Formats: sequence, C-alpha cells, structure tokens
Amino acid sequence: MLLRNLFINTGDVVGDSSPTQLRRVLRVRDGLAVTVGIVIGAGILGTPGLIAGYLHDPFVILGMWFFGGVMAGLSTLMLAEMAAALPEAGGKYVYARHAWGDTMGFVAGWSEIFVTRGFSGASKAVLISGYLFMLVHGTTEVPATVFFVLEGPSWLGDIELSWVGVVALAVVLAYFVLHTRGLKASTTFQNVTTAIKVVIVLAIAAVGIVGGTASAGADSTPLISGEATAGLLGYALAYQSISFAYYGWEDAAKMSEEVVDPGKSLPKILLGGAIAVMVLYLLMNISFLLAMTPGEMAGADLVAREATAAVFGQTAGLVVLVASLLILVSSANVNFLGLPRVAFGLAREGLAPRSLADVDARGTPRNALIMITIWIGALALTASFETLIRFMMTVAITVDTMVLLAYFKLRASRPDLVRPFRMPGHPVLPAVTLVLYVAILAILIYTQPDLAMGAGSMLLAMLVAGVITTRRNASRV
Repeated sequence: MLLRNLFINTGDVVGDSSPTQLRRVLRVRDGLAVTVGIVIGAGILGTPGLIAGYLHDPFVILGMWFFGGVMAGLSTLMLAEMAAALPEAGGKYVYARHAWGDTMGFVAGWSEIFVTRGFSGASKAVLISGYLFMLVHGTTEVPATVFFVLEGPSWLGDIELSWVGVVALAVVLAYFVLHTRGLKASTTFQNVTTAIKVVIVLAIAAVGIVGGTASAGADSTPLISGEATAGLLGYALAYQSISFAYYGWEDAAKMSEEVVDPGKSLPKILLGGAIAVMVLYLLMNISFLLAMTPGEMAGADLVAREATAAVFGQTAGLVVLVASLLILVSSANVNFLGLPRVAFGLAREGLAPRSLADVDARGTPRNALIMITIWIGALALTASFETLIRFMMTVAITVDTMVLLAYFKLRASRPDLVRPFRMPGHPVLPAVTLVLYVAILAILIYTQPDLAMGAGSMLLAMLVAGVITTRRNASRV
C-alpha cells in the first residue's frame, strides 16, 4: 500500500518546528555545485588508466566517453520530468514508489544506500587514501600495504585489508564530523571546493591540449583482443568505468525538498550539470591522449598526473596529485550530503526505521548519517577500487532501468500530474533510452556472469525485504 506523504511543503522555506521536515535553502547554483561536485572526482581520476587498458584505441576511448555522456543526458531528461513533478526528498526511490508501489521504492532506495552510493563513497575514500600514500611516499603508484587477506566469493575475489583501507576509513569518519555541523556548513564547503575543482580540471585539460605531443594512433598491442567475447568484455568493462565516472548526475534530485522552486530549478540543475560534466570529461580525455599513448595510460593509478608530468615534468605532476586530492575531497563530500536524505525519505514513508527520519537542530538527518558512515567505512576498508565500481554499476544500471520504466508508468497512470518540465521527443526518445539501457544490461550479464550473479543476489534479498516490510506496514493501517 502506498503510504501518504504528510510532509510536502511547496513554500520557499519549510519551518523547523518538526523534527521530520527539511528546509528549502538550496538554489540552482547550489544544486549545480552538488551535481558537478559528486560527478567529477573518482571516475575521471581513477578510471582513465583502466579504460585505456580495456580499449587501447584513442578514438574508441573518446567515443565511449561521448556515448556515456549521451546516456547520462538522456537519462537526465527523463528524471528531470519526474523530479519536477514529484519534488520529494529521496530521488529515484520516490519515482519508483509512485510508479510501482512501496516494494519497488524500497528496492530503489536501499540499493542506492547500500550499493550505488555506498560503494561510490567507499571508492572515493579509497582513492583519497591511495593518493595520500603516493604523496607521502613520493611514488607514481599506490604502494602495496596489505597486511591481511580473506578469501571472498568468486564474483568479489579475495578481500585484502591494508593500510590504504585503514586510512580510507579515517577519511570517512572525517566526513561524518563535517556533516554533523549541518547543511549550511556542508553546502558552503561544497560550493567552495567545487569552484576549485572546476578550475583544476580546466587547467589539467589545458596542459595536455596545449603541450601534448603523443601520437593519436591506436596501440599495437591491445590488452583485450582476439575473440568477439573478449572484445565485448572490453567494451563492457570500459562502459562500467565510464558510467561510474558520470554517475551522480541525478543526485540533486535527492534534495528536492530543500531546493527553492523545485519545478523550475531541478531541470536546470540536472540538465546543466550533465552537460557541464560531459564537456569537462571530453576535454580531460583529449588532453590525456595528446600527452600519452593509450599504452602509456593503461594501468596508471592517476593518468592526470602522468600526462602532466610527461609534458611539464615531475614537479608539475606532483601539483596535479595534490589537486586531484582536492577534487576527490569535494566529490566524496556529496555522498554524505545525498545519502542520509535518501534514508530520511525511506524512513518517512515507513520503508526504513523511523529513527532515520529524525532531523537534528542543525537540519541534519543525524541517525541516517551515522548509518551511512558505518556502511561506507566498512566498504572502504576493502581498498578495492575496481571491484567496487564494477559491482556498483551492475546494480545501478539494473535499478536505473526499473526507475526509467517508471517514467512511462507515470505518464500512463498519472496523466493529470502537474509536470513543470516535459521530456522532449516523447515517446520516441525515452523509448530509445530505455532500449539502450536494456541492451547494456544484457551485455554486462553476458560478459560477467559471476558479477551479475552477486549483484542479482543482493537485489533479490532487497526485494524480499521490501515485500516483508510493505506487507507489515499494510497490516498496521
């Protein structure tokens, strides 16, 4: 049974008399800072070396980055319509709940908390830790610091505990302390660090474009070659990394109840953020490929540093390493802004413990923040960047396919819903977007069956938990 939302307020500011109300204080510039802040970070810094190893052709690499941006843009258009029509805290779970009911809302919301955003936050903490070790040890690679190995399932691999993981946990705890100071402090921090981040990204891109001299030809010894399945696997792995780099374009929608005039502001935030990120990513990759060959990029922990050092020397590379840390600090901050509000929305609808809906005097869902910190910290201890993002994106693309289907369901079942923004090209363009999502998901399952089995098992567990929770809630009404 769909539970009634008692807390929607369409005014500019929501009063603070209730512990389960959020304040409308975020404007378009804040939303854009959130979008750019969470998207530009771990993906563009940590994945170019992986992607170059998978593909080894500069034009294919750029083409895949462009395709990833197109997919993000198309998805954004569909979500922008739903976000403007349903400006409630929680993002995708809100649209799934309104379209498919509380059970699927439960799956969408908890998959965001436990997988897509939990794993994302952990991967960023891992990169911050790794780059700190590179800075301290003066190396161009993350040093091996493993002190314990635990055998894991086939789809996950062995779990290695290392000092990189321990420091990553410390990074997570530092964010917890920051966010206990309230939304105003955390958004101010975000706006400042995002402005710094954009300047840094443009500077890195300019370095490679102006000074790069590498050949644009394909590497003669691709890492993945031969049989068609191996080639398809390479594209699948590359898309997982690229989609991870773009992921977060919709995060401002989670804070819909804290956005001033959401009907007009949310589409501007979502579309503006997606376009800005795609342009910056393409500039960055062009600069990398002008400074290095794909073979030189393959396997590098921080291609931005290597590309800059190749043109201007190791000192410039060191500056980029420090700048990369600043970028990651800004990006990881948004995980702690958005995730507690997803938990807040779930709890308010009876799909999570009610205590997660409690908001403290500074406007922070404190209990939700504590839960998120514990989960991200546990994942960060694994210090396994590539495994985290591959698993995360397999789950994310599956759930996103269900959420995008909600667009069609809401169009059919709620034609009277006020839609301040409507997706252009309906119904052809959204249908093409959905077909592409289904095709990508099928390729991921076909090329990585063990990983798909692990992701499917987790989603099935969430579905069962969702059925139990919603039936219990219905029996209480």
